[in-house]
Amino acid sequence: LSSFNCSSSRYRTPHQSKVPTRDKEALTEKNMGRSSKEACACLLLMSFCLLGYVWSQSIVTRDNNTTTSSTSSREFIKGASSKSTPWPGSRWLENIAQSSHATVYVSNPSSNNEIYYPSTYAALLNNAPQEEPTKNFNCFINSFFFTDRTASQFVNWFGLHWAHYAMSYVRNFVSAMFVYYGTAMVFHYHCYIHPRNEIIFKDRVRPSNDIIWNQIQLAQSSLFFYSALPVFSDYLIEEGYTKCYYTLEQIGGFLPYIFWQIVYFTLVEIGIYWMHRTLHENKFLYKHIHLKHHQYNKPETLTPWASIAFHPLDGILQASPYVFWLLFVPCHYLTHVALVFFTAIWATYIHDAMDWNMDPIMGSKYHTVHHTHYVYNYGQVFTFCDQFWGTLRVPTKKTGKIGERQVLSGGNGKKGR
Repeated sequence: LSSFNCSSSRYRTPHQSKVPTRDKEALTEKNMGRSSKEACACLLLMSFCLLGYVWSQSIVTRDNNTTTSSTSSREFIKGASSKSTPWPGSRWLENIAQSSHATVYVSNPSSNNEIYYPSTYAALLNNAPQEEPTKNFNCFINSFFFTDRTASQFVNWFGLHWAHYAMSYVRNFVSAMFVYYGTAMVFHYHCYIHPRNEIIFKDRVRPSNDIIWNQIQLAQSSLFFYSALPVFSDYLIEEGYTKCYYTLEQIGGFLPYIFWQIVYFTLVEIGIYWMHRTLHENKFLYKHIHLKHHQYNKPETLTPWASIAFHPLDGILQASPYVFWLLFVPCHYLTHVALVFFTAIWATYIHDAMDWNMDPIMGSKYHTVHHTHYVYNYGQVFTFCDQFWGTLRVPTKKTGKIGERQVLSGGNGKKGR
């Protein structure tokens, strides 16, 4: 992680002067650091090499516990049917078994014999998808990324239990790349390529290609670490350590579902606020972790590509409330997944510095103020935390306008610092 460190002499901490000079703020090719850029470029190359390698895997080997052999025999999924198994049901498992060219044998040390399954995915689910609907969902998604033969390779590498989470990690990593690049490209088009960009940047400075490339490298490098947090979350959920549930029947219907989702998201919002604020107010955490993201400290250095351009531990810490509160608050699993996906989209939006906003949403104009003034607007989606704890500041003028000094007002409408 040393490549993510940056010299404290180049950037202002929240305990230094509130208004740094323009020369001290300037983000140049020199202060990005050559070694950091090279490390990020290497990780970017490794990302795409890993993607190509995973998709090319089709060789099935054998180890002491798990083997595959060609057979025409098939076994029905025990006790499962599309009606008894929550979405995506068990039909997908049957389809894989019918198209698979191998039967998987797993040794059972307790009985000193072997259990066979019609496919690797059936073995991962112990032929009982209805008993583990969350794991069934994740295996179903994994089946779009990995053939049954490739899945068996993961089993040979990691064992039957951990192969599932290894595949989920690679799936999350690849999916995160698609979400990051796809979302950022859409915003990039609307901000910088669409004909209205001439109006947008008539009185603003356009971000340079060097800054965008710096953000892409940092974000891609950090994705190696970010992708592990959802895997850890799935492990806790599938092993029964959380209060996560899969169907509305388990929580008592739609109204309890709505109530607990509001409670969950409110606690997540509060948790992210205080985690983000702590990363600013704790000198050690700010200097060694969060400062890397705040090198983008002017509107012209903020772009949609900066959404996850963090030190890797920074992104994990700020997203950790999504996992932490699952231990204590009932949350619908698929809604939890949707919220995490939404967060990735939202992070892209609030970093585009375009001033598109609708109160009480903590939109891009608020987050631009956070990057330029450091000690305000810590919230993620809503403004209520900053309003309650006195850190909300509202820009009264267009952010990033050339030659115009920004004036902020407090959440109560009075002028702030």
